[in-house]
Amino acid sequence: MGKGNDCFSALSSSALSLLKPYLTEIVFRAGTILWGSRKLSSEVYFPVSGLISIILPASDGVSVEVGSISRQAAVGAIFEPGQVDFCTQGVVKLGGSFIRMPGSHLLFAAKENSEIENLVTYCRDWILMQAQQMAACNAVHAADMRFCRWLFQACERMDIDTFHLTQEMIASLLAIRRTTVTLIARKLQAEGLIQYRRGKIVVLDRARLRAAACECCNSLTHQHWPSTRLLNTSALKLHLQS
Repeated sequence: MGKGNDCFSALSSSALSLLKPYLTEIVFRAGTILWGSRKLSSEVYFPVSGLISIILPASDGVSVEVGSISRQAAVGAIFEPGQVDFCTQGVVKLGGSFIRMPGSHLLFAAKENSEIENLVTYCRDWILMQAQQMAACNAVHAADMRFCRWLFQACERMDIDTFHLTQEMIASLLAIRRTTVTLIARKLQAEGLIQYRRGKIVVLDRARLRAAACECCNSLTHQHWPSTRLLNTSALKLHLQS
């Protein structure tokens, strides 16, 4: 257990051994709420084949995604020890396999091991970076560009081209109307970028989808993924020791 998430794969065997006793694997279906203001979390989740959306609900019932976590990162109770409230919700948008562990054990291990400390720091950085970028993206970029950005990033992070997503799910992620999603999906399908039918999206041309997306894709590339940063830090450490 533990090799399904890229962050674990980037850890040394000694660092991973500190976490292994506390890791459990679980399958979550799409729509599962992992945390929220009425469902507090004491766990940290490491996606293996699923995707977690960090959602910011508004008082008028509208919500918007401010970040997403797939197998290159982790999310959950890693911000503040003993946190008793969350302004966000953690929702499984793409169901699959996940690895979870108590946040208290992860934070304790981070005090004992520099690699795990880096893991926690990089995951926090990744969440903050996405939230900042999404705030700007949602404010200034057109809905069709944001749709393409989300879909391209999901392809890149999960390395798949087929997604089971309803129009309602996409609309809630991007804080747009379902009818707007319908028009965008029809246009992209007519142009040969995607195939969409009955809640199933198949990306036919990643390169053209990327070209149709906003420039936010340039700011949230793989070099910022926690797993990539962990690998780079380990490589630098080995280089300095040699």
